[in-house]
Amino acid sequence: MAVILVGCGLIVVLVLYMVSFTVRWQEKGLVLTFGKITRQVERPGFQWIWPWQSVVKFDCRLRTLEQQFNQTQTRDKQNLIVSVYVNWRISDPQIFYERFRVGDTTSAEDIILHAEKIMRSSWLAPTSNMFAEYNFNELITLDPAKFKLKALEKGIEGDNNSNSMLARVRKEAQPEGDGKSGYGVEIVDLGIRRLGVPDRVTESVFNRMRADREAEVGKLMSEGASVATIKIGAAKSQADIRMAEAQAEEKRIKGEGDAEAAGYYASFLNNPELANFLRRLETLRKTLSKRTTIVLDSKSPPYELLLTGPKSSD
Repeated sequence: MAVILVGCGLIVVLVLYMVSFTVRWQEKGLVLTFGKITRQVERPGFQWIWPWQSVVKFDCRLRTLEQQFNQTQTRDKQNLIVSVYVNWRISDPQIFYERFRVGDTTSAEDIILHAEKIMRSSWLAPTSNMFAEYNFNELITLDPAKFKLKALEKGIEGDNNSNSMLARVRKEAQPEGDGKSGYGVEIVDLGIRRLGVPDRVTESVFNRMRADREAEVGKLMSEGASVATIKIGAAKSQADIRMAEAQAEEKRIKGEGDAEAAGYYASFLNNPELANFLRRLETLRKTLSKRTTIVLDSKSPPYELLLTGPKSSD
């Protein structure tokens, strides 16, 4: 009995395998009847088919296709080595299947490999010729005003008719008037992965870049010296003004001091005894400002003032 149940279970599984399939969230499927497309399945989940039908499922997530290194020339005859990549996805599996199917194959991987081969040879490879529309110093430069690599790569922002590598590849993917709605491919993005020069021109490029940098350094140093000269001149001028003001203030104060001293001198001339007394007091102040022991005759001037005091004016 158990053997019968297991056998029935296997038969059920085999029948379900023949009449059903599952589409994942990132996939889209095509149902084929004797090799011809019957319907397209875009909604993920469990699906039914007839036993004589087959299914081709495509992964519609974003893919990256890279073009290998390709040598090209600029408008001024400079050699370049370019590697370009493109991000793309399958937008319409039915059209994609019909345009890239080879012979009787129904393998999704074989169809995708054939599509990528055509993209490399017929879509990406011709874009290298667009470098001939630009000079070398427009693609490799330190001057943002001359830099044109972004315009070559993706076009000018806001210009839908720009002649860029991305626009050209999109035009190849959606050719006008082909009557088949393109190739069922969406070109999401395109970029230059690597841009270089052959070894034999690398040294000349470095020399040119070094000369440009040296010229830029010379320009900056000249500008710096000019600014320094202006600032030093302004500082010296300000210093001269402050010095002149200080000298004028010095003369003014000195004049006031001389005038005040002249008044004192006039008073001393009118009263010489007072002047002599003040001078003697000044001598005492200076010599006896700290604890001092002096052994002198009591009559030695000006120390006799400590004993006798000043004479009375009456």
